[in-house]
Amino acid sequence: MPELSIIIPCLNEEHYIGRLLDCLGKQTFRDFQIIVVDSHSTDGTATAVRRRMRKDRRISLLRSPRKGVSDARNAGAWKAQAERLLFMDADVTIGSDFLKKAMGELEERGLQVSGCCLVPDSRKLFDRLGHHLLNGWFQAMQYVWPHMVGQCIFSTRAIHRKLKGFDSTILFAEDNDYVNRASTLARFRILRSVRVISSTRRFESENSIVLGMKYALCPLYRLIFGEIRTNIFNYRMDIPKRKKQ
Repeated sequence: MPELSIIIPCLNEEHYIGRLLDCLGKQTFRDFQIIVVDSHSTDGTATAVRRRMRKDRRISLLRSPRKGVSDARNAGAWKAQAERLLFMDADVTIGSDFLKKAMGELEERGLQVSGCCLVPDSRKLFDRLGHHLLNGWFQAMQYVWPHMVGQCIFSTRAIHRKLKGFDSTILFAEDNDYVNRASTLARFRILRSVRVISSTRRFESENSIVLGMKYALCPLYRLIFGEIRTNIFNYRMDIPKRKKQ
């Protein structure tokens, strides 16, 4: 049995999933499986994954029974062989020692549920400032109302089953809800040794100010009204391709 199962939901990620799979193939920590879950993509996502499956037997490809990121994550988790789970988004990248450092810190600190801070793949001041504020929010709230985004969430099969997985009725911030609920079962802390490189393509394809306001207002809305089960924020689950430079 592998020590870690990595679950990656995908919806039309043919231009990004290969980068992440290549990053995972270069990891110094090797004892893991990769479960890519295709959430009814209409592009070449499955082809890109199968191309790398021929080179790395640790990669498997599933088709989610229903379209949606929560259903895709849950489908992958039910197929996981390892007790330790890592949920990642398809458009992130990581350094070659990411898993070695993360797994070591999880063990050293006795953490079952965790995440890490984000670094933007952009040099724009707006993107860097936004990520700096987001990381500050993660760090401050980890002790009282834990938050983490789907780019990097560590959990376990036991906790995932107790939670009955991600809530597929939530349309926005389902990852934050998952971490909130998981933190009631096990101590949540942010990893100090690693960071994920996060794509800023959503900010490039939508109005940056409006999108930033959505992210800023989301926790306040959840605190007052509860989880977001209607598309009041008009938040798209699929992310358009990057604008040509």
